[in-house]
Amino acid sequence: MTDVTEWMLDPEVAYLNQGAFGALPKPVAMAAAELRNQMESNPSALLIRHLPRKLDRVRDQVSALLGGDPAGGVFVANATAGTATVIASLEPELSPGDELLTTDHRYGAVTAQFARSASRRGIKPVVAHVPLDVRTDDDVVAAIVERITPRTKLLVVDSIASLSGFVFPVEAIVAAAHERGVPVLVDAAHAPGQIDVDLARIGADFWVGNLHKWICSPRAAAYLHVAPRWRDTARPLSASHGYAEGFHEAFDWTGTFDPVTVLAVPAALGFWSTQGGWDEVRRRQRTIVDDGAKRVAAAFDTISPIEDRYRAAMRIIPLPVTLDAAAARQIETRLAEEFRIEVSLMPLHDRSWARVCGQIYNTPDDYDRLADALPRLLQTEQ
Repeated sequence: MTDVTEWMLDPEVAYLNQGAFGALPKPVAMAAAELRNQMESNPSALLIRHLPRKLDRVRDQVSALLGGDPAGGVFVANATAGTATVIASLEPELSPGDELLTTDHRYGAVTAQFARSASRRGIKPVVAHVPLDVRTDDDVVAAIVERITPRTKLLVVDSIASLSGFVFPVEAIVAAAHERGVPVLVDAAHAPGQIDVDLARIGADFWVGNLHKWICSPRAAAYLHVAPRWRDTARPLSASHGYAEGFHEAFDWTGTFDPVTVLAVPAALGFWSTQGGWDEVRRRQRTIVDDGAKRVAAAFDTISPIEDRYRAAMRIIPLPVTLDAAAARQIETRLAEEFRIEVSLMPLHDRSWARVCGQIYNTPDDYDRLADALPRLLQTEQ
């Protein structure tokens, strides 16, 4: 078992924002420091001679955790880089009027990447509305596939949406899209560690997940998995020496980078094994956030509209006021500076929400502090 003192976090801060940038356990930080010492003792030895073999070892471990094929797995800087890589790789085959489809839970970076494709190639971004209170997987799938047309060239869907914490039934969505001839990119920024993942079962064309958020490796590192038919197409945003030599060769060296964030992933996986394994960790995370979200929601006499089956370790709580971006950032800053609480306030479906996360270092007091402070600050916005 662990508490906040076993993490690099300030123990005086109620850190309810694991989903933003992750958090680093002290044993992982120590392992990363040792790796950095090894690298700096002879950078050429590591980066020129030893790195390919070391990356292969980490690739094998991450692929095993996620049920992926190591031949299809590469490392990218973060999930944003992964989605941008896929979209840029497909762009040359797109024509003006072709459509890129996503949902209204999508991450802001995907919105920006769609807009860039629209300006450069005349691509049409399309957004499917997925209500928060859907009851069945069929409802989710129907809301998405009804926006598919003969011009749809790619569907980008979240595994766990950053804005809402909604856990999408990606296996069913991928199957339905494939029936209609549409490839799928799963933005799984929050999935590794937070939920069980079986990439072989999901069957997505592209899947990218962060390793620093819920696996808690040093930031930033992400794993991009590409199905066989796309491995000659997908290439990194930066072309370096191995760009033309093959899929792994192109991604494993994109110029000088810090490999410690990837090489420390096994230490992070080892840390979780000391916490009882993934099933036990996820059970604890969910128990913590279930109770914590109820405490915060009670302060507003409300409940989350999301069904239990579509929840994991992140929750959103509806707020009684609608905040613009500037007001939301101001409230977040006051919570941090005046009350030492870190939390994200999210805009979704014309409402404002507080997103709270549940990690094994969180305690009921963390959520009680938010339940006390946030209503007081929001009174100034009414």
